[in-house]
Amino acid sequence: MLVNKSIDIPYQQLPFKGQFNVAPLGTFRNELTDQPHRHDHFQIIWITRGKGRHMVDFVWYEVEDNMIFLLRPGQVHQLDCEREGHFLYFTEQFYFTNKHDKETLYDFTNLFDNWHGYAPITISDHTSTSLHGLISLMAQEKTTAPHCSQGIVKHYLNAFLLLIEREKKRNAAETMMPFTHDARVVQLRRLLEQHYRTEHQVGFYANAFALTPKRLNEITKETAGRTVTELLHDRIVLESKRNLAFSHKSVKEICYELGFEDPAYFSRFFKNNTGISPQDFRDMMFK
Repeated sequence: MLVNKSIDIPYQQLPFKGQFNVAPLGTFRNELTDQPHRHDHFQIIWITRGKGRHMVDFVWYEVEDNMIFLLRPGQVHQLDCEREGHFLYFTEQFYFTNKHDKETLYDFTNLFDNWHGYAPITISDHTSTSLHGLISLMAQEKTTAPHCSQGIVKHYLNAFLLLIEREKKRNAAETMMPFTHDARVVQLRRLLEQHYRTEHQVGFYANAFALTPKRLNEITKETAGRTVTELLHDRIVLESKRNLAFSHKSVKEICYELGFEDPAYFSRFFKNNTGISPQDFRDMMFK
């Protein structure tokens, strides 16, 4: 059970100004901190010492020392653990201020993708030392306001993200999970995020790349291990679960919001993908 009553999933507002910040874990707590909530920015939670569990989009993960959780805007999470460490948040607008940034800075959006399934990243002791140094540099630069240089902070953050990506690849190699990158799949994720409520046909997404549906499916199957339809259905099911678990919306309302015209068909779709009906899923969450 996640919470004891159905609520609209809140966006937690942090008491910091600007589009970037770094602070120790535990700096800020309110009534939402230990309840399911989400943020409208990218967030990195680095637990240097911890014990307990952390839920991300309905899956609980056991917390270990030197573990990093990467959260995209809108992902629902809930901390249920003792923890020490750091958190960073930033917006895409902060990181990519202009076209020049797009050409010179690392495209972190792929790092936050979870095509192969979400998983926290275990950090090696060697990398941990480097990350601690970058945290200190970013925090120190922030204290120089109003003379803080956004460019300097972005380059520290750039190095921080690159080190995390290397650790993610190391984790994948140790678990025999492939770690591949295709810019078209990154763009497809963005398209799915924008249109999954209204566009349910593969042809719409294939046309955006001037590809046939068959070819786009081959690309996503090779890179993500899933077809476009499977990726689309995964996203629809996730949003369905979020609404069923954390809102007062009826199944019919959720159905229409996600682009389905027939509530009965939506219920069959949900059951085919989860093994349980929408109402049974909602009831199960609050037993």
